[in-house]
Amino acid sequence: MAEQFKKIAFLAPRPGMTDAEFRQYWRQVHGPLVAGSPGYQAYRHRYVQNHILAAGPLGSAPAFSGMAEFWLPGDNEDEFATTAIYQDRIRIDELCFIDMDNTVSMSAVETIVKPGHGPVKLVALSARRPGLALADFHAAVSSAYRQAVLGAPGVGDRILGWTVNRIVEGSFRLPGGRMTGALPIDCIDEMWFDSPAQARAAFGSDGYLKAVAPIAQQVFSEPGCQSFLAEELVFFDGGRPVMP
Repeated sequence: MAEQFKKIAFLAPRPGMTDAEFRQYWRQVHGPLVAGSPGYQAYRHRYVQNHILAAGPLGSAPAFSGMAEFWLPGDNEDEFATTAIYQDRIRIDELCFIDMDNTVSMSAVETIVKPGHGPVKLVALSARRPGLALADFHAAVSSAYRQAVLGAPGVGDRILGWTVNRIVEGSFRLPGGRMTGALPIDCIDEMWFDSPAQARAAFGSDGYLKAVAPIAQQVFSEPGCQSFLAEELVFFDGGRPVMP
């Protein structure tokens, strides 16, 4: 399976800004500004916003207000943070709506497990079980867990598309490339369904409880799991801006 390098960021609103104000600004002002930045295509292949609609069926609800994704030609984040594109344009706008000390990004390697998309996107953040080595965790996720999900009745047949993002150790940053401590996240799954009801039904099904949950308990740290249902908005793709 082909792998793609990317950046994932979890956004916190600027203090004093309501969630509704944050969402409106992010969608209507910041998204188009970023996508329309001259020279942006040299550093980004694709830019997507994920607006949280509701808590997901796995673990707890997230503490942030949105997730951004950026597909990169390589690990160019430190270089991009020094460019005029970021310093003189994007960063200035970030100051208008995000908390610069509580918005955290990380590098990831994306693998498409099941190609496809759908009307509803489920995002699940996971950490490995204590005592499990990172290499063993990724091996289990890419083999036993993946096979169980795809083969479980009521689970695999409901998933329209599935992407796994393997988080790169030591890559956690604040806006502008400032290093920060790691969040308890080793893996981010993105799954697409026909509806929120289908997403919840998949993870409440007998197939999940009997075939997938026992493996998940051996691999994941249950307290570290968070999930949410999101509206996915594409602002930049294939080297050009897109109007979502």
